[in-house]
Amino acid sequence: MKGMVKDDSPADAAPSPDPSPIAPTLRWGRALLVALPLIVVNAGWIAHSEMRTEVTEITIQTLFMGVAFLLFLLTLGNLAVRRLLGPRAGLSQPEMIAVYAMLSLATATAGIGNFGFFAPFVGNVYQFAGGGNDWEPFHRHLPQTWLAPKDPAVLKGFYEGRSSFFSPEVLAAWAPTLLLWGVFFLLLLWTMFCLACVVRRRWTDQEYLAFPVVALPLEMTRPDAPLYRSPLMWAGFAVPLVLHSFNTLAGLFPWLPSFPINSAKQGLDGVSYPWNGLGSVMVLVHPIGVGFGYLVNVDVLFSLWFFYALKKLLNLFGTMMNWRDPGPAEYGDGSAEFPFTGYQAWGAWLTVGLAAVWTGWRYYQAYFNRAFDGDPQGLDRGEALSARGAVWGFAAGFLALCALVWASGASWWVPVAFLGIYLLLMLALSRLEAETAVLSPLLAWVSPQDIIPAMTGTRHVAPTDLARMATLMWFNQDYRAAPMPQLLQGMVGLKRAGAADLRPLVPCLGLAALVGVASAIVWDMQMYYTHGAATANVNQYRILMGKLPWWRLEGWLENPKGPEPFALAGMAVGSGVTLLLTFLRARFTSFPLSPAAYVLNTTFANELFWLDLFLAWVFKASLLRYGGIRLYRSALPFFLGLILGDCVTGAVWSLVGTGLGVQLFRTFPN
Repeated sequence: MKGMVKDDSPADAAPSPDPSPIAPTLRWGRALLVALPLIVVNAGWIAHSEMRTEVTEITIQTLFMGVAFLLFLLTLGNLAVRRLLGPRAGLSQPEMIAVYAMLSLATATAGIGNFGFFAPFVGNVYQFAGGGNDWEPFHRHLPQTWLAPKDPAVLKGFYEGRSSFFSPEVLAAWAPTLLLWGVFFLLLLWTMFCLACVVRRRWTDQEYLAFPVVALPLEMTRPDAPLYRSPLMWAGFAVPLVLHSFNTLAGLFPWLPSFPINSAKQGLDGVSYPWNGLGSVMVLVHPIGVGFGYLVNVDVLFSLWFFYALKKLLNLFGTMMNWRDPGPAEYGDGSAEFPFTGYQAWGAWLTVGLAAVWTGWRYYQAYFNRAFDGDPQGLDRGEALSARGAVWGFAAGFLALCALVWASGASWWVPVAFLGIYLLLMLALSRLEAETAVLSPLLAWVSPQDIIPAMTGTRHVAPTDLARMATLMWFNQDYRAAPMPQLLQGMVGLKRAGAADLRPLVPCLGLAALVGVASAIVWDMQMYYTHGAATANVNQYRILMGKLPWWRLEGWLENPKGPEPFALAGMAVGSGVTLLLTFLRARFTSFPLSPAAYVLNTTFANELFWLDLFLAWVFKASLLRYGGIRLYRSALPFFLGLILGDCVTGAVWSLVGTGLGVQLFRTFPN
């Protein structure tokens, strides 16, 4: 979206590899041999860390904690191999970034909001013995053959545990469900990959977006890893290492000191009217949040905490005018009350998704022309997909997804609207992650199942169509492990690492996705059949999220409503503010407010990180003002160390908790 970001210093861009007359090698087969076993092991780690022991979740950060940790181990091992056996024996930077790209995609697939919610979703709809809920009246509106197993004996093992997913009768009962949903999700990944291929060159080569997430992986994988020789990096690394370790050990041994700066504290506890109208103000600091903030443009950092403060002041004003209830409400914000933040969010996020294409229309017009007329000038040479492949691949993928939903009995508009909104949200999220510090994108009330019923009402929608929307909710309840930003960041990382030809990336990512889906399903299902989804041995949050689609469907059917009266007006305001800020940002070079920051603050995604970004703004603005770009660059390793230390320390304690089967101090976001 033109004008969203002003790159006022070259330091805001991700570091590039050292120039060299020799192009770095990229042996895709070698990258696959490293990535595929890591994908399988990582899926098991996710299942047993996030879904069982409830220690720090490793898939809720924009730079996945588990991926950063594995890349850290890989780079250290690669340094040892190169020194012992010679440079050719080790992996080059593009090869390690290829591993990072494949592992990130597979982690998104297995992580929170995707297959992390899938097993409870399909298991909860019927529940074993048919007596665990009051949902039987709406079962007749659901697909009857493939949605989920109905056999009480099969579901009994899923909920009670002490069983095995690999018994022949269990495998046979689950096979149709898992096969169909697996194909559906792979098609969804393919469609997003094609969309990422369409926008990548526009965002990187013409708009020069920063993509701060890939800065650390690129620095970690540079030849001979100069980052690891920086004392400042290790000083930054030590901050989360010491803090998180003391906090974790203090939970086991209470006599030890603790310093839980990253534990959320309600900053307005005990305040009276009207100050309780500010809502929830969480006070906590994450080293990784400060580190990522340092990589973001100064104006964007200022805007991120400015719009957070403005939102809270509007909450206060609404309370004083008796337009909203005082105190924390839904997710600490009251999104359906004045200033109707949730409705603003819908308009703002959809506008970003649409404008991401519209504002580069000349580029995309030429791109679409190549899709129809060919590429005689060779503009697509070396791209993962040509313009023809990306455009027609996207169209085929989207139609295939719609066809699967239509085949289940949905009206023509249901998958078009639902999946269309989902893809626009993924495009918008990818855009925001390319420009700013979206540390953990919990969008909360921004989803197709929120937008469509509010706009159309449920009173005049057929029960079958409402049921089909419910079946598509499982991958729309939490976007913290959204796949499309990871796909885009993987391609950008490879290009910045010097990869000249991305065409082999298509089969490599396809194989990584296939192995990732299969691994996630097998690990998750066996975990539930071993420990029991209805027992205290598993993370009950995952079970709750598996029930939400069916609770929503029950509410839609039992309490039909008309359109939300303020929804359209709120969406218009959100869209209008986003467009106005974009215009002002493009028209006046000194205009300080970023539309990306406004859009992000219409969700819950900045509630836990506003103080991190405020501190990063203070540090970065001060260093640039009093020391210039040289001092800023000199301090950069310290802030990269904050990010790396947070990821490595959290991952290590996650592995300890997983191995011991105990819940430990949560290092992020806590």
